[in-house]
Amino acid sequence: MRKKLGLSGKLMLMILFSALASAMLLVGMQVVLNKALWLYFDQPETQQKAVEKQVQELQSYIDRRGLSSRDIDKLDDWSVRNGSTMFIIYDRSRMLYSSYPLVAPVYEGRENVTEAVPAEHGLPMYSLTFSDKKTTAMFYYNGVDAYYGKGCEILLLVSFALFPLFFFLSSRKIIRYILLLSGEIQAMEGGDLDHSITIQGDDELALLATSLDGLRLTLRQQQAEEAQAAAKVKSLITEMSHDLRTPLTTLLLYTEILRHHKYETEAQEGEYLAKIDGKARQIKQLSDNLFEYALVTRDTVVQLDAPARFSQIFEELLADMVEMLQQRGFACALELGSEDVLLTVRAQYIRRILDNIGSNLIKYADPARPIEVRFLRQEGRAGLVFRNHVLPAPPAVESTKVGLTSIETMMDKMHADCKIEQENEQFAMTLLFPISQ
Repeated sequence: MRKKLGLSGKLMLMILFSALASAMLLVGMQVVLNKALWLYFDQPETQQKAVEKQVQELQSYIDRRGLSSRDIDKLDDWSVRNGSTMFIIYDRSRMLYSSYPLVAPVYEGRENVTEAVPAEHGLPMYSLTFSDKKTTAMFYYNGVDAYYGKGCEILLLVSFALFPLFFFLSSRKIIRYILLLSGEIQAMEGGDLDHSITIQGDDELALLATSLDGLRLTLRQQQAEEAQAAAKVKSLITEMSHDLRTPLTTLLLYTEILRHHKYETEAQEGEYLAKIDGKARQIKQLSDNLFEYALVTRDTVVQLDAPARFSQIFEELLADMVEMLQQRGFACALELGSEDVLLTVRAQYIRRILDNIGSNLIKYADPARPIEVRFLRQEGRAGLVFRNHVLPAPPAVESTKVGLTSIETMMDKMHADCKIEQENEQFAMTLLFPISQ
């Protein structure tokens, strides 16, 4: 299987590519430079001008130092500094000096050596004037060698300067991607969580982009949940204020009647007192439900109890609820089966949930029809299904459904599911908890 190349590996390849490109370009430019110099100095006029310039420079050197033919050895310094220029100086037919390393030791000072250097055949003769005499000299100037070294130094600097350019060109895709991610991160900081983070490739930058996109989705989900919770609280407050206003208005009306003795008999007075008591209890129930909802929503992180058996969690609580319902005239049918699975819950929440369910059954269930409670196991979850028939006519006591909202909130904090269904006269609530292994 081919190993994926990470970001560091890609950068290393880009560096190697840039270095190789710079080196190849340097070699190519050196070849071009050498060819151009040969073409340039191969022109007779160019070569002649170059040689004449060297003759003038050597004559200036002799004049500045006042050299005589006896100081001929002092020309070595100029010859070394101008290594591309080779020359032989003659006094008539006797060679006085030669910059040719193979010629000077053999022929210097000897007579009739004009023909000793066949390489100089065809080279023009030039005059050199010393302080004591005039001499003649043959010059050869290698312009290619003179300029090639300096040109290579310049080309080397150019290749070093081009290395960052090659690296930039090879890494521009990564740079563009980094700039793109930077812009998308700034958009996230500005609150735009709807546009996804661009994911390209499979290196560390792609992993970073994947993590950023996951963070974006998490933040968007949190914002949606917060907005939903805020809307739910706002709706709850609106409904609660309405449901509190109705019994409070009735309560004030009856207290006004009693205060001004606007009743005819003591029986009527007792009737008004009973109605006041009922409305006060209704208000208390509403405030209790609201207080319970506030307690549930306050707990942001819930510590669940240790895993326990289904029977250990529900049997006693269900027995108490059934007994309470039977005392109120309800018939209950329990089907709990034989499975005793392990569940992880919060016992305090389970007690509150069953209390709310029992309270709702007393207020809204039809006592003429049995209440069904059965065990249900479904896709790695297990729990209870409560099913009943609702009263044909709505109860006189209005409800904001705070109890149902509290149940849903507590189930959600236990990572459990709460499903509420109502069709015609049938009402069902399903509570499913994750099964512990």
